[in-house]
Amino acid sequence: MTLTGPLAAQDSRPDFTGLWTPAPRSGGEGLPQAIRGPREFPYTELGRSLWDAYASEFDPVVDAPGRFCVHPGMPSVMIGTPTFPMEIFQRPHDITIFNEAYYQYRKIYLEGFDRPEPILPTRMGYAVGRWEGDTLVVETSYLSERGMVRTIMSDEARIVERIHLETAEDGRKVLVDDITFTDPKIYTEPVVMRGVWLESPDTPIMEYICSQNMFDEHINNKRAAGQE
Repeated sequence: MTLTGPLAAQDSRPDFTGLWTPAPRSGGEGLPQAIRGPREFPYTELGRSLWDAYASEFDPVVDAPGRFCVHPGMPSVMIGTPTFPMEIFQRPHDITIFNEAYYQYRKIYLEGFDRPEPILPTRMGYAVGRWEGDTLVVETSYLSERGMVRTIMSDEARIVERIHLETAEDGRKVLVDDITFTDPKIYTEPVVMRGVWLESPDTPIMEYICSQNMFDEHINNKRAAGQE
């Protein structure tokens, strides 16, 4: 039998399947340098007012939702949290990503195959990928609005990723995810980030237990204390 259509090209595609850990931020060992994002985001007037309102009431570091079990979602999940691995399962019609941190789950549907329609905005959004040679281009929309984070998002937020493989000096695979984040309501220009992941087949996904109620309680207690 001769395969045709989307399945025929699968054998020539890079395979991202496996366990990966975040590479050192500064590169090294023949690795490309990771880019977490600019120190100062190019906010619009609305974006700046939202950030200033948040920063005036809360400490962006001490009170960051991620410190209290609120999973960050996209794009942070693809930049990585030091020491926390992720596992990728690649199939012809979709790619599943499971990150140990916050037990985050992401699905990328590939063009050319049937896929469900998006229902509601979420922190992970709705991702559709296509192959351009050896690079997987992923467009994510339907991202939930959020304000109590550094990467503020509106209902117009969109993320485009270009994911490809490189090789480290020690021969291990390196997964590079170049991320472009746009939101015309919040940012005056695209925000560029990069996630770099090192092949780590012997690093298992461990149990991660956390409750988002911790963040709600923290915010309520802080606001109550400020009113005393």
